[in-house]
Amino acid sequence: MEQTACSGIAGRKRRIALLLQYDGTAFNGWQLQGSGRTVQGELEKAITVLTGEMLRVTASGRTDSGVHALGQVAHFDTAGGHSLDRLCIGLNGIMGADISVRNAYETDALFHSRFSALEREYLYLIYNYPQRNPFMRYRAMWLNRKLDESYLADTLRYIEGEHDFASFCKKKSRLENTVRKILQTDVKRRGDYIFISIRGNAFLHNMVRIIVGTCVYMFMNNEAPSRVLEILNGKNRDLSGSTAPPYGLYLKEIKFSPELAAYPSAFAG
Repeated sequence: MEQTACSGIAGRKRRIALLLQYDGTAFNGWQLQGSGRTVQGELEKAITVLTGEMLRVTASGRTDSGVHALGQVAHFDTAGGHSLDRLCIGLNGIMGADISVRNAYETDALFHSRFSALEREYLYLIYNYPQRNPFMRYRAMWLNRKLDESYLADTLRYIEGEHDFASFCKKKSRLENTVRKILQTDVKRRGDYIFISIRGNAFLHNMVRIIVGTCVYMFMNNEAPSRVLEILNGKNRDLSGSTAPPYGLYLKEIKFSPELAAYPSAFAG
């Protein structure tokens, strides 16, 4: 639903959701830190410049240093009257070229970018060719040994469903509930590139990168795809493989109910 004019009422705060894309190469992740450039920091500074308000922005997921986003969603509350298209254009004019507001939505007060999210989908990109590609240096993990995409697909099917993923997260994350549900996995090869998609209700710290690193390790060591079940059931990070590099990981899409498209937006589609 397209609506560029402000629909807020004077004195009442509006909840705005932003659809974001960013190249994570030069960011120290999403979350504000004591030092270093972060996506949250850049976005909040830009909002202050544009609106004059000092606001806190909440994201659907915190991406680590070097991780990219194709469909990050973040929300904030504002008393300002900027139209949705003006928010997009203004914020993009203020921020650096490695981050972009793709669209803006005026939601209801119940919407929350993190807690209203039903599904999250991550994409991991592997460049699979004997020689390196300079254009993929910070875009994909390079593997010079030929990978079998059908093996990766068979291995990933074992992690679908609800499991305890204690073996596939940072050890400090094991202090929290490590049960997650993987809804779907998919592996496709296009020329020299392998695209791994993993969709789930939520993810643990480094979970996707450890899953990918483990699948690659298992392939290199000629282990049966079913071996991943032993790793899952072991609930021990020491059983899984190395953590794949951050620059191959992309936060692809967040799904909500109702979908963001149901709300007034700056741009159609």
